Amino acid sequence: MRKLLERKIPGRRATKVKAHQKRAATIADTLYRHFQVGPYQYQVKHLRWYLETQTRHLKTGSRYRHWLTIQQIVTALNKQGLWESLLEGSWKQPESSNLPPEYRKN
Repeated sequence: MRKLLERKIPGRRATKVKAHQKRAATIADTLYRHFQVGPYQYQVKHLRWYLETQTRHLKTGSRYRHWLTIQQIVTALNKQGLWESLLEGSWKQPESSNLPPEYRKN
């Protein structure tokens, strides 16, 4: 997962990139344990399952950051046009007051 995202995550801030990579590793580990699939085998149902079941206990801002990381994975797999509308859910609209400043939309 790290090699896949290293080439694709844009950004100058190393901490943001590392945070995405850490979350992506957690997502990859969870999906492998549950479905026995690797990053290049992901389908929408795998990522949606993760967002629906594995992030439901998290605060809104954390769910949103997991969704952002999944968006990075989808972009790295070149599936953004096909999967974007299928990955919509409550995790997509965070309460901006719960987000750290670097994730807030200005």
